[in-house]
Amino acid sequence: MNKNFINIVYNFCFILTFIGIFSSCKDDVNNGSGASEVDIETIFNDKVEVMNTEIGIAAGLANGKLEITTLWTDDKGNTSVQFSDKSVAIVYKKENLNKKKTIPVLGIDENGNWIYEFYEDVLPLKDEAGETVSAGSVTPMLRLTKEKYWEYSLDGKLWHRLGEKPAGNIDDADRSSFSVFSECKVSNDFKEATLSLRTGGKSYSVVVKESEYTEAWNKFSIGAEDNVLLDFSYAGYKHGEEAPADGRAWGFKEENIKDYMTSGSNYARDALNTILKKYKLNEGTGNAIAKLLIYFPEGEYILHDDRDNTNNPGKTEGDKDNNGNNTSHSINIFGGNVIIKGAGRGKTKLIMDTPNLPNSDAMYSSPVLISIKNNSWLEKGGAKVTADAAKGSHTIEVATPGGFSVGEWVCLYIHDNNPELVEKELLPYKWESTMTNIQKEGVQVEDYHQIASVNGNKITFVEPIMHEVEAKYNWMLKKYSYYENVGIEDLTFVGRAVDDFKHHRSWVDDGAYKPLNFMRLVNSWVRRVDFESVSEAASIISSANVSVYDINILGNRGHAAIRSQGSSRVFIGAVTDRTNGPLADAPYTYKEEAGQYHACGVSKPSMGAVIWNVHWGDDACFEAHATQPRATLIDMCTGGFVQSRQGGDADQVPNHLNDLTIWNMCSTNTKLNGNGNLPLNGEFDWWRDGWKYWKILPPIIVGFHGVPVKFVKEQVKLDENNGVPVLPESLYEAQLARRLGGNVPAWLRELK
Repeated sequence: MNKNFINIVYNFCFILTFIGIFSSCKDDVNNGSGASEVDIETIFNDKVEVMNTEIGIAAGLANGKLEITTLWTDDKGNTSVQFSDKSVAIVYKKENLNKKKTIPVLGIDENGNWIYEFYEDVLPLKDEAGETVSAGSVTPMLRLTKEKYWEYSLDGKLWHRLGEKPAGNIDDADRSSFSVFSECKVSNDFKEATLSLRTGGKSYSVVVKESEYTEAWNKFSIGAEDNVLLDFSYAGYKHGEEAPADGRAWGFKEENIKDYMTSGSNYARDALNTILKKYKLNEGTGNAIAKLLIYFPEGEYILHDDRDNTNNPGKTEGDKDNNGNNTSHSINIFGGNVIIKGAGRGKTKLIMDTPNLPNSDAMYSSPVLISIKNNSWLEKGGAKVTADAAKGSHTIEVATPGGFSVGEWVCLYIHDNNPELVEKELLPYKWESTMTNIQKEGVQVEDYHQIASVNGNKITFVEPIMHEVEAKYNWMLKKYSYYENVGIEDLTFVGRAVDDFKHHRSWVDDGAYKPLNFMRLVNSWVRRVDFESVSEAASIISSANVSVYDINILGNRGHAAIRSQGSSRVFIGAVTDRTNGPLADAPYTYKEEAGQYHACGVSKPSMGAVIWNVHWGDDACFEAHATQPRATLIDMCTGGFVQSRQGGDADQVPNHLNDLTIWNMCSTNTKLNGNGNLPLNGEFDWWRDGWKYWKILPPIIVGFHGVPVKFVKEQVKLDENNGVPVLPESLYEAQLARRLGGNVPAWLRELK
């Protein structure tokens, strides 16, 4: 049991299953005075959710219905406890508890009835008849109204004021102030834990279940010789170890866009360009130390319409739009230490009012609205790699290490069409005549790393290498031009994507409304951002350790969601895609939440990307858009698993090379139409003979569940626990906690 408990400690994953919280928000309510109203406004919902979750746990303990499945103690001595119903409580060490008398804390008395402590009083909770309420039969809920009064409900419909005193100021109350529990003690053999309630002091002993982690995880944990899992834990801003500070906390110079706009107009493009020019951020040379926050207050701001388009004599009259202009342009920002911040998504809207016109006959050639980038890239030469390095190692040897320094970012690079190398790269399959890109351009790896140390000819990276290095081929270490500390937060991008999207029908469908891309950036982020009616939400290009999270994609269905394009260790998490539109295949019926045609995913030589806790549409699948992406983790995602939605030109397949890892994927659909997307035998094949568009090297699949999907056995590296979700629930969380000594970083706990 000790060994299992150690596994539990290292691999705790937070799973919040709130128990009917605020389910009555739109029911008739009683405010304690007999008057009823509809949809009462409540506040501090995120904090009150914690309390309601723990009240539900206390009820489960009183009923003897819960077991403990996971225990984890952080470096402050606080214990996180996961129960058999997937709910989670954090039991704070006594000295870490912050008791605020203005916050009621529910408990259970010696008779098994609900009581509460509020200000100086400890009182029984009572029902409509004025009787005490048994914890064995009722689970109460709390809420805090806009008027700062606490209310409770026993049925989720009728609400009663809890005492007559208001809550007072609780803005600074931390999570421990809302905790129902006061202590957690674990037996010496780890078979039992005792949890004590703060109010009433009642304690409950709970069985700790035997750990049932999946075999794939256990092999990774002990470093077994037959382990097939890579370490994805270095993905994201600052290697996942912390979140970027909120925009204003950086102390950057702040410019308010409205100070540069014409009064009475919502056209903001000229104002934005004026700010960029003022700080020399519109020059190709860039300004890496701008230290600028551009603030868009609440409101709607047009950043593109037809007045931005210009004449292009090189195009024919038929190419022109109604204004006689036929070229659209990006708003280019060349520099780092730049943050674009709004007043909140849904409050600040940056609008593309008309489509960006294509620059060529290619349907994807419309420019992006905002492109933040470094205008250089990789040096032409580089240092020759002189020794082999294993996948998962951190150190390489180079012939000339003198030009590299600790802390800088570099690119581990190979473009080599040696036939022997190409043959190895495609194993266990063979090259096919349609795969002209890998034959002509060769094996292409562009993997960005931060240098941890330089010792003689040896250079050690912070992150593990995710592709084995054989020095006999043309591996190089190259200087890399980049900016960092770029953030987009708290706003909504709005496009005008068509309401009858059809894949590859026209440039309007495929690329007319692309709001954002990052290019050659590190340690940057997009968060708390919505994308509404867009062709493609965002692309992270030739970058490293960028985080894109807490995102909604809404409105009309479009071409693509969020992708890591030729980047390293991009984290794309907590994205919900609920776009609506026609199904991609006959009979083309309209469907709510069909999702972008390509869901979140990867393209080009992406490496180490993590797609975490993403919910995409039923008529979609993760993107794997060819031209040699590798080592992608699809982690704890939910959505359609529709074959052929990965994307990619026939000459650039395979869609994905080695180490595609699909962990605890919940499939909501495998086909939606009469044509179907699976072969007649019902198996999902990863390398379809005779179909030039569909080639993926054998993936690692663990805990695939939901709508059943059977995989061709010979085409997978591993298919473990098909049909059953596994522990740990999230591979990224578990690996990150393991690397950080058992700690799941606060930003990830809060995000989940």
